[in-house]
Amino acid sequence: MFYKIINRDLFNKGFSGSIPPELGNLSNLKVLILQKNALTGPIPPELGNLTKLTWLNLVDNKLSGSIPPELGNLTELDSPRLSDNYLSGSLPPELGKLSSLRTLWIENNNFSGSIPPELGNLLKLRWM
Repeated sequence: MFYKIINRDLFNKGFSGSIPPELGNLSNLKVLILQKNALTGPIPPELGNLTKLTWLNLVDNKLSGSIPPELGNLTELDSPRLSDNYLSGSLPPELGKLSSLRTLWIENNNFSGSIPPELGNLLKLRWM
């Protein structure tokens, strides 16, 4: 029997280390919640392969580095939550391709630079 994994809720499970890039192989994944763990390192660019993803929650970890531009491939994403980490750098202009985006939770990180003008293309965006 074959099963499709479409939801991974791993909220507050005590995970540490980096996010495995192999998660990018779960092509049917719609929900990925890794909130409130002790995850470190960068967000793997392979998560940009999860084109059916509608919900991504990485809040309250210890993630660092920049937001990978590959996340701009997640056009079904509604409300990514990346708050309360150590993310840095500038916001990638590729986020302007997230046509379903309604909210963008990125507070309490170490971002620098200006907001890319491409985010002005996000007609459904109501809160950032």
